[in-house]
Amino acid sequence: MSGKFSFTAILIVLAVVSLCAWAPWISRGYAAARAVDSFNQAWVSVVDGCGTNCKGCGAVAARRVPFGVIVTIDYACGMIPADRPEYHQQSNVFVSALGTAHGFPRP
Repeated sequence: MSGKFSFTAILIVLAVVSLCAWAPWISRGYAAARAVDSFNQAWVSVVDGCGTNCKGCGAVAARRVPFGVIVTIDYACGMIPADRPEYHQQSNVFVSALGTAHGFPRP
């Protein structure tokens, strides 16, 4: 009886891990919005910090990877002389299957 139980438990664990690796509930659009919101929230209280309130800034790409989505965000920091792409920076943000954002620059 214990052998059958452990086999069933292993199958259930494998099914859950496979589903989390695929993460169908995390769409590219949701991940992009989550990455930009998390980035902006991290910088909200920093005077002259970084933000996505510039022309062409925000989520510029998103690709599905195991256990989530990697979103590339474009942003600007400090007082830039002009709102032009050469003054912008990019960073990759990982949005996990749990909906948490990781890897963006913080103050």
